[in-house]
Amino acid sequence: MKRTHRMVALSAASLVLALALSACSDGNNASPSPSSPSPTASVAPETESSSPSASPELQASSGDYVGLIDGHSIEIKTANGTEVFQVDPQIEEKITDWEEGTKVKFQYTEAELEVDGEKVKQSTIVAIDKE
Repeated sequence: MKRTHRMVALSAASLVLALALSACSDGNNASPSPSSPSPTASVAPETESSSPSASPELQASSGDYVGLIDGHSIEIKTANGTEVFQVDPQIEEKITDWEEGTKVKFQYTEAELEVDGEKVKQSTIVAIDKE
């Protein structure tokens, strides 16, 4: 009789455990999809599979330095509004201590990249100085 009680108890415990595990699972073992990236012109060329279009032409502009966005992007307020520009580590080091609102003149290139099936303009500063 004791053996029957143990079998019933073991079966009941196994059933409860199986139900608890199946209730906690939605049947999909895939991880949740990440949120879609926000559309910006700040694209790190080394992390995206992108192909620049034609050879970029050097352009010159001036404006007010706004600040660093991340390790490779800065904002400058130009006559066209606030714009985002890519920078290399040498330029980042040069401007790290600059105050917001510093008047700057700079040279940059523009490239059109295809990222996730969309064309994105990427502006990259090649030279920058205080005015």
